[in-house]
Amino acid sequence: MLAGFSSAAVANSSVTLYGILDGGFAHHSTKITQGGESLKTTSFGMRGFNGVRNGNRWGLRGSEDLGDGLKVIFQLESGFDLGNGRSLQGTTGGDTRLFGRQAWVGLTSENWGTLTLGRQHTIAVDTVGTRGPFNVGYQQAGQLFGAFGASVFARMDNAIKYWSPTFAGFKVGLGYSGESNKQTLSGIGTISENSSNWITAGGSYNNGPISVGVSYDRFDTDKKAWTGNYKGKVHMWNLFGSYDFDIVKLDLGYGQVRGAIGNPNSGTTEWQAGGIDLNSQLAGRARNAAGLAYHQTNGYRQQAWTLGLTAPVGDAGKVLFSYQGSATKNTVDAFHGAKGKLSIFSLGYEHSLSKRTLVYALATIGRGDLKWNDGTPKAKLRTSIVGVGMQHRF
Repeated sequence: MLAGFSSAAVANSSVTLYGILDGGFAHHSTKITQGGESLKTTSFGMRGFNGVRNGNRWGLRGSEDLGDGLKVIFQLESGFDLGNGRSLQGTTGGDTRLFGRQAWVGLTSENWGTLTLGRQHTIAVDTVGTRGPFNVGYQQAGQLFGAFGASVFARMDNAIKYWSPTFAGFKVGLGYSGESNKQTLSGIGTISENSSNWITAGGSYNNGPISVGVSYDRFDTDKKAWTGNYKGKVHMWNLFGSYDFDIVKLDLGYGQVRGAIGNPNSGTTEWQAGGIDLNSQLAGRARNAAGLAYHQTNGYRQQAWTLGLTAPVGDAGKVLFSYQGSATKNTVDAFHGAKGKLSIFSLGYEHSLSKRTLVYALATIGRGDLKWNDGTPKAKLRTSIVGVGMQHRF
């Protein structure tokens, strides 16, 4: 009887080991100029060019059938550097992460939707982060998330997320990550308090050749400690859509960011909606008296847009093209009217050797600048990548 029960349990549950191995060689060049000074960095080789199409990872995903259409599901995912074997997303604030990419468990039903708990992606990742010919995988011109920064790709700790069932092609999602804690000392009162939170929401529509995704994220930092009171709020929204004409697929996208991105003093680096399109190399040249870069205060504003084309070549190949652009500024007087802009052009080719293995080539250039209204010389960024790679999924 026990043997029969065990066999039935095994038949209704499953665990899958999976992973992605992605590596290649590339020439990468970055040059920053300001006034009469310039800094140029070039590199060639595998270092910095692995996990280009998708980040290297391994993981476990599984499910158990509870009956009546209800299932338990889970996913544990760890990232690593293929070039040296080191764990990625491994440590934050002194804490060691075994499954830094994802670690969640939940329930799913065709009638009631999906509810998950743990470290997981925002709704923006689910709805817009995987769109476009290069999406958030390729390191376009050295900018990991292109012109959109990490507004289209972020993870939340200690999060709860719900996705509705699909109705006539539509589905909506909502997620929350937050904490509320306080520490008091007798005779003194409150010595530390944290009520930071993250709300993520969005939806998608898919019907034949048409696909649309929209997302909204609000991250609110409110942390009090002996060293001061750190407050920051950022609002991000994105709208992406695509239409497949068979001979070519067209992708369009637009997004905005308003507010402080990743204030390093907030102590919430794992929650931050972090990343700036111009990267820290330019952003770090516009700082206030407190040492904060111009994207780290509430006056920060960003607009980003993209156009992408994907065309099949035979049965196994496809050509990829993408243009991304952005405009940024900070309205706070301490940054003296700092304004930035960025353009990224990317051309690629992918060829499938099998259902699980492909090779690819990528050429991408980026042009950005940062300027002020107080006579400070303009800072310019010029960057390019030309490389080839291979990816295998298991």
